[in-house]
Order: sequence, then structure tokens, then C-alpha cells
Amino acid sequence: MNSVAVAHAGEIYRASTPVLRIQGIGGRRWKRNVAKGARIGPWLQAKYEVLNKSVWESRTPCLYLVVGPDKAIRYVGISRNRLKDRWRASPAYDAETMQRLPENQLFHSQCWKHIERETEANPSAGFEVRCINADALLPVLERLGPPLSAFTALRGDGEGIVAGVERWLCNNKGPSLVSWNVAMTA
Repeated sequence: MNSVAVAHAGEIYRASTPVLRIQGIGGRRWKRNVAKGARIGPWLQAKYEVLNKSVWESRTPCLYLVVGPDKAIRYVGISRNRLKDRWRASPAYDAETMQRLPENQLFHSQCWKHIERETEANPSAGFEVRCINADALLPVLERLGPPLSAFTALRGDGEGIVAGVERWLCNNKGPSLVSWNVAMTA
């Protein structure tokens, strides 16, 4: 693992806006009412709070980072449209009866099994999701210098900037940096 990557990821995290706090999971297991697929469930219900609704709903490409109770960055991802589309509150059905639950349930396809696993080991574990769009990310990248400052050449291409930084962080992953990311790593 690259200590420079951990330091740079920390700087990006600190410059990002807190958007979502997951304070625990539990309750009845739920499923999505879809025909097939890995994202059906059953999943545990989250106790969560949207900390910044305008950023959560903003229609702009962004980089988002998930930290655990130890403040280590567990996951980094991008949203091309809205963070709310990646961390969605889905219509939920009781896992056994398939009766509609009164509230939609929060879900993220890549992170949820990890959140459940960590919460099972540490019931008081909490997670925070922070978000930064390309315009806010550019000055951070300039300040950090090479190699991340190279992405500033993509100025005007918000999706390209956040996707490039996501790829770089995933390529430099380690036990204390993006340990949940699996799809973008070698």
C-alpha cells in the first residue's frame, strides 16, 4: 500500500461534504421486489440520516467516500448523476412474507454486505458517506500535486476527473484504503 495514496485520500475526504450517516443496521430483513439478481436481498434495515439533502440530490458527477468507525476509507465510488441514485432508498418488502414495508430502505449494491459484516462484528459501528464534485475537487488536486494534479488537465470534464481519481485510489488500495472496492482493482 502506498502511504502517499492514504494521505491524499484523507485530504480528499476532509475536503468532501458529509452527506449520509449510517448509525446502525438491524430489524427485519427486507428484499427488493425484482424478478432476479444479486441485489434482491435479504438485507438488514439501516438507521440513517441524510446530512445534506441538496448535495445528495445534486445532478452533477461526484466522487464519494465511505468511512467506518475507525475513520479509514472503506470504499470510493462515483456517481455520474446523483449520489441519491447510488445510495438509494428502495421500496422494501418483508423478506419472508413479501409484504410491503411502510418505509423505503437504504441500499448500496457494493457496500451493503460489508456494512452488515462490520456491524455484526461491532454493533455500534457507524459509517459516513462524503461527496465531492469535480469543481470542488480540482483545487484539492492542484494542492496535492503529482500524480493527482495531472487530472486537472481534464478541467471541464467533471465525470472524467472524478472517474480518474476513483481509479487512482482503487489502484493504490490497501488494508486502510478502499478495502471494500473489488470491481476496479487488479
